Amino acid sequence: MLKDLGNHSLPNPIFRHFVHWPVYTKALLIVTRFRCGGFSIGIVTNHGVLDGRSAVEMLQNLASICRGEGLKPQVVCNDRRCMRARNPPQIKCPHQEYVKLAETSCIASSFTFLNQSSPSPSVFSNKYIHKLFPFDQEMLATLKEKTMNKCSTFEAIVAHLWRARTRAVFENPDDFSAVLFAVDIRSKLSPPLPHGFSGNAVITAFATAKVSHLVQKPFSFCVEMVKEAVDRVTDDYVKSAIDWLEVYKGIRATCNGNFCISAWWKLSFGELDFGFGKPVHGGP
Repeated sequence: MLKDLGNHSLPNPIFRHFVHWPVYTKALLIVTRFRCGGFSIGIVTNHGVLDGRSAVEMLQNLASICRGEGLKPQVVCNDRRCMRARNPPQIKCPHQEYVKLAETSCIASSFTFLNQSSPSPSVFSNKYIHKLFPFDQEMLATLKEKTMNKCSTFEAIVAHLWRARTRAVFENPDDFSAVLFAVDIRSKLSPPLPHGFSGNAVITAFATAKVSHLVQKPFSFCVEMVKEAVDRVTDDYVKSAIDWLEVYKGIRATCNGNFCISAWWKLSFGELDFGFGKPVHGGP
């Protein structure tokens, strides 16, 4: 019964049982029916095949078919040539957001390599505590007031989490703390990616600063660092990053206390309607 799962608004380790975890899968969707008449839809995909936006658009089309309305009238572009590395590569920017595979000993247990499968999902459920900390409108307004200058909700939340985590994790004020986050590059490239591009069109941005500065300076300082990180992702930067990844085959530099934020609130998984109304939960 769906009610046996508890509060559906909270991330729940039990949800992993409704997703099939084969090794080396590209994409897989599984439907689980409950005796109460409810159901869950779990999808596993390789991020190299689909990013969040592409996954949502794919599921929107599936939901439209299930409602009897057919495919949405949109063009699907599956041509990945616009994302190819240049020949020869032209790495023009420093890319602290990635770490070379040869230097990944500090995070070897957290990622998939050529000859290893991903960690069992049970590892995550036993190791981590799942909690929901809502940001209501009043809290968001308070955060934005502290920024002094205009900023987005995303920038305010990233800056807040970065500062809070830095206080909790770092002890040496002379260390450097970094936050990583994904940026949709569809409109960043010149020319922009074709309408309806279906693939992985995100790149990692990063902000870094000395721990003492993040902790002691006004909150507006943290926000400005995040805004600079967003503005840094230009056409030249994206192409430089693609070339860097082609040469070094790196992964995100989430080690030494650094972490990555994934903005699922920007994705409309919770709005999908397969003919039975909106879901009671949509998330990772």
